[in-house]
Amino acid sequence: MKLVKHKLSLFLKGIENFFLFSNRKAAVYLPTFHNIPASEMERFKKLVGKLQEKYIFIDPNTFISFLKGDLELTNNHLLVTFDDGYYSNYSGAKEVLDPLGIKAIFFVSTGFIYSKSQAAQEQFYIRNICEGKNQSNLNDMKPMSWENLSELVDSGHIIGAHSKNHLRLSDIDSAHLLKEEIISSGDRIEEILGIKVEHFAFPFGDIGSISENAIKMAGTRYKYVYSSIRGRNSYGTSPLAIRREIVNISDDIAYDTIVAGGGLSFYYFRARRRLDGMLS
Repeated sequence: MKLVKHKLSLFLKGIENFFLFSNRKAAVYLPTFHNIPASEMERFKKLVGKLQEKYIFIDPNTFISFLKGDLELTNNHLLVTFDDGYYSNYSGAKEVLDPLGIKAIFFVSTGFIYSKSQAAQEQFYIRNICEGKNQSNLNDMKPMSWENLSELVDSGHIIGAHSKNHLRLSDIDSAHLLKEEIISSGDRIEEILGIKVEHFAFPFGDIGSISENAIKMAGTRYKYVYSSIRGRNSYGTSPLAIRREIVNISDDIAYDTIVAGGGLSFYYFRARRRLDGMLS
């Protein structure tokens, strides 16, 4: 398995170098993390260090200025995002990102934040986040508290909405339920934290989890909407169809370094075309 991943890493490296050479326009890639178990925190720290050797990390406001064409960048940059609202994301910010001055966007599902008991947290994780497919490591799935989120805001990070209950929004036909999932989550974060919530990320985020109705409704409430479809972001990328690179923290660090910088994005051109088509 290690040999296979090593060969794949070399192959992806070749693709990456090809695109860096053939397209010199600056781009921003968004490596996206989910839960980071305590046993993997040191690996996360090493990965961020490797990425910092190769790329320049930018903060969310710089990314938005670049996306709007108000700021020019040279070379490729990274913006870190986290999904779901795990307490481990807060730990990762305090232990790894903050000492390096790296600012991130944390997309949280408000229903997960409100799961107070361990039993409720486990039920939310199994039923909503994993859709009943994975029931391992339940003791490591604690959500952040509103106090944790407030502290992240005070440290210069951005909090975005990730729906209320982390449902697959493409499966929802009811406009009322879509509104409850998409709109109310951002409204609740604003109410509790006293901040402006302009960012929304689709749960799951693959092309099969995004519908035209959902993305258009999200666009009525949020300025910036994020998928989990891989690809470069540059001037001309729709703010309602932002691409991101899902990174599995348990994978080889060299492999994750390539993935975080868009090494797999070539294979998602059809998904990007479908995503952009939902906005036309």
